[in-house]
Amino acid sequence: MTILRLLCFAAGMLVLVAPAIVLPAGAMTPHAGKAAATLACLVLGACAFFVTGMAGHLLRRSALLRALAALLLAVPLAFCAALLWRGAAPAFMWTAGVLLGFTLTLYLTFVYPVLRAQTQAWLRWRAARQLASLH
Repeated sequence: MTILRLLCFAAGMLVLVAPAIVLPAGAMTPHAGKAAATLACLVLGACAFFVTGMAGHLLRRSALLRALAALLLAVPLAFCAALLWRGAAPAFMWTAGVLLGFTLTLYLTFVYPVLRAQTQAWLRWRAARQLASLH
């Protein structure tokens, strides 16, 4: 878990730095709305990795933080899936594929097991409550 959390910081930096390395100078269109949307997606994607890296150990205890991490991890997941769907430049495809795999790994490691464990605990509590009401 500690290694995954450290890799989260590296992924957050990669999300912020990689587009500047991969894109040639002047490759983006000068539309302010498109540039602002791309920048917002990059910042939200980096925030997802930073939040998961900094608060990964607290995700088991806090339902609000777990929901926030799940929502923030949905941003790079959707962004990478969109890049893979559009079939951009090969460098983007490789970067998006690696980032998509890492995002899925984080989601399945930090968020999903806790959601599943809570459901099982709730079912046990409900079964115990039903047994208590029968006696």
